[in-house]
Amino acid sequence: MRTYKGFTEDLKATYGNGIFQYEPGKTYREEKSKTRSTGFHAAEYLPDCMMWYRLNDKSRFFLCESGGSIDEEDGCSMVVSTELTLIKELDLLDIAGHTMMYMVEHPQRKWISTVGGVMITNDAAYTKTGTLLAIARGERPIVYGIEGTAVGWILESEGNIIAAKVGVVGQSGIKPGVKYTITANRELVEVQDETESN
Repeated sequence: MRTYKGFTEDLKATYGNGIFQYEPGKTYREEKSKTRSTGFHAAEYLPDCMMWYRLNDKSRFFLCESGGSIDEEDGCSMVVSTELTLIKELDLLDIAGHTMMYMVEHPQRKWISTVGGVMITNDAAYTKTGTLLAIARGERPIVYGIEGTAVGWILESEGNIIAAKVGVVGQSGIKPGVKYTITANRELVEVQDETESN
């Protein structure tokens, strides 16, 4: 099962009553799994990891494989398993892409998140100091941000997702501080601020 896990910068994570050291590519095994008790905790929805490890330049996030006996918690994407392998470390653009992939694959699941350095909301989102990822989802999603942060748009119509786009502010024509939305063809369109006077 594909999952995600956050760590300190030296790849440590809280494990039971102490701190556990992880290594990329290694498979870890535990005898049993129970949410908030024993086993290896991870999340199906990457931003849920930011409740414990803020998205910043000190936390690290990995795509993982959870296996063995799996225990899932109702009401959130937390997964606890008896086996866990760290597959690949994710950079900021990867984090945005994997987050949006989950939203597209599971459009009816809980997805709004505004903790730990992310703003993922209906209709409009933005990055600022301390917020490194902004994603808006709606019939006219509007996103803007500061240089070097990740931004994403998910366009939907009558509850159906019809287009998605992700990028980094300052790259691929995404200008800092400029509001954009996307078309059904995934083209960026600048949005004039209706509150500004001419």
